[in-house]
Amino acid sequence: MADMSSTTMPSDRYVVVIGGMNMDICGRPNDTVVNRDSNPGVVSLSAGGVGQNIAQNMAHLGMPTYLITVYGDDENGKTLAECCRKNNIHLDYAEQMKGRRSSTYMFITDETGDLLVAVNDMDICKEINPEFLEQRLDFINNAAICLLDANLEEETMAWIGEHVTAPLFGDTVSTIKAHRFDPILDKMTVLKPNDLEASVLTGIGIADQYSAGAAAKTLLDKGVKNVFISLGANGILCASHNNGQYRFEHVPPYRTNIATANGAGDSGMAAITWSYFDDPDRDIKEVGRIAQAASSIALECTKAVPDITVERIYEKMNGETEPLVG
Repeated sequence: MADMSSTTMPSDRYVVVIGGMNMDICGRPNDTVVNRDSNPGVVSLSAGGVGQNIAQNMAHLGMPTYLITVYGDDENGKTLAECCRKNNIHLDYAEQMKGRRSSTYMFITDETGDLLVAVNDMDICKEINPEFLEQRLDFINNAAICLLDANLEEETMAWIGEHVTAPLFGDTVSTIKAHRFDPILDKMTVLKPNDLEASVLTGIGIADQYSAGAAAKTLLDKGVKNVFISLGANGILCASHNNGQYRFEHVPPYRTNIATANGAGDSGMAAITWSYFDDPDRDIKEVGRIAQAASSIALECTKAVPDITVERIYEKMNGETEPLVG
């Protein structure tokens, strides 16, 4: 385990992301997939993982961003570290583990870019455990925001809830992993599930903004302070519970020329984080508009992480492209 005692604490405000970093291997066929056969197409490698993707978006938005993760000393690990360096993601408190395979996510899409099947090799992420985080606790607690992805084990989530004092933001990642937030819902400042993940967490089926509001209220009653439920083509449901008052706001999507279905959720989560980093008192509907604009920018880009900036978000919000009526 790395010695953190000699690492210098930054003097300015910063954000911490605790989560996974993968090498993504994507196969996209040129035409309709023929099962159990070789399909001509394009195979690409890129840095991925929910934690890394969100961290990269956050760094693009100008936040000093530290990714607390683990990666191997294989070629993939070296490539991932270099990608973080190029994208201004600080790995000062991450650890490269000797003799370990870096986390890898291999997926196949159809000819339009929609996911067909995937295999993940993420066992190394289990090393992001309480012992690992204990050595970095002072740094984590001095962050303006600590963002978690649900690739962390439940034991680790529970430990974070007991020991981390920085405001906790969370991305639920998937329906399978969303329940890992159960032990710390009452510690969360912000939680961003999509409609399916919110349904799993609350037991409420979501079909529209009104059922999303019911699910959001359940999460608020469990102690989450602010909830943002992504509704895909139906926008985002924003909810908060402050001073005994519930508030629900629906933000419709912006008109978007969709290039890929990947990356929108990570960009939206990063934009929500930037909103609070920039102005903790920003109105939740404005936060939702910022998140929707960021997601729209991601959908119009073929890369997993778009070249997003605060200026581009405001151009999307204020420019010729108007939100759809919803």
